[in-house]
Amino acid sequence: MTQQNIENIIQENVQLHTKVSVLEEQLENVQRQLAWLKKQIFGRKTEQASVIMADGIQLSLLNEEISETEDKSENHVAVPAHTRKKRRTHDEWMNALEIKKEFHKVENMVCEKCGAPMKVIGEDQAYDELVYIPASFFIRRHIVQTAKCTECGKHEERDAENETGIEKCNIVRAEAPAPLFPGSFCSKELLAHMIYEKYGKAVPLHRQQKDFESKNVPLLKATMSNWILTAAQRWCLPVVKRMTEILLSEKIIHADETHIQVLQEETTTSQMWVYRNGKMNARSIVVFEYKNNRRGENPAEFLKKFFGYLICDGYAGYNAVTWVKRCGCLTHVRR
Repeated sequence: MTQQNIENIIQENVQLHTKVSVLEEQLENVQRQLAWLKKQIFGRKTEQASVIMADGIQLSLLNEEISETEDKSENHVAVPAHTRKKRRTHDEWMNALEIKKEFHKVENMVCEKCGAPMKVIGEDQAYDELVYIPASFFIRRHIVQTAKCTECGKHEERDAENETGIEKCNIVRAEAPAPLFPGSFCSKELLAHMIYEKYGKAVPLHRQQKDFESKNVPLLKATMSNWILTAAQRWCLPVVKRMTEILLSEKIIHADETHIQVLQEETTTSQMWVYRNGKMNARSIVVFEYKNNRRGENPAEFLKKFFGYLICDGYAGYNAVTWVKRCGCLTHVRR
């Protein structure tokens, strides 16, 4: 073998080593991309703190690759011991309800054989029934009583003691509670029922209207909607304003916005902005604010009295809030 052949072999070996290194680097990049794509398809999509925080420890922000030395054949998982909650029996929850006893007496207290009178020798419980009585409607008619003094205005000698020269009769009228809404027949019990059905049980007003019609009470959904809106403005809005004041006095506020569909609205950019103080506070406050756009003037107006730390995503609209300390969201960083 000549010297030239040896040099050619050495040069070819160097080229092959260089090519292998390049291919290994490309393979590593492809494997990393494949692992990321699998995580996007099959991984968790939620941003809840219970998922982000594992046993109270912040997860790593870097991609965690599976170690080659890890035993992939291990299929056994240790399940922690737990105690199952005791199931409630019928007697436990039935005893908490009102019990109405219904007695069944022997109608004929004369012996059928000899005609002698019979006497009761005992009673025993046959069975229990759970009874449901549907809601009922009635009219509470307020009658205001008026009373008149039987002596005032009868004695002429008392006329000189009055400025007008005539003693007037003393008439007293009882005080009646003011109506819930002026000019309306809505009661507090009816309003509480409608609000609970709509927001507690997610029953729309048009379904409540059909339910009322089946009970011969023709209530229109427009009327019920006006009652609920009036109650929200009169009693709920002051509570929201006070919650906002407390929220703006906190040191940390989380903010986010999401698209919301509003029926019969011309714009398609309606947004629901949400502000909250997080789980580390003694009281949890969450305030929602509806806006028909996503401009930065919305958080700037809401947070104009806040001077703490604002935790949000990278949306450019929050750049309008220049006087706060911006903090990035670690969930979006990981994503």
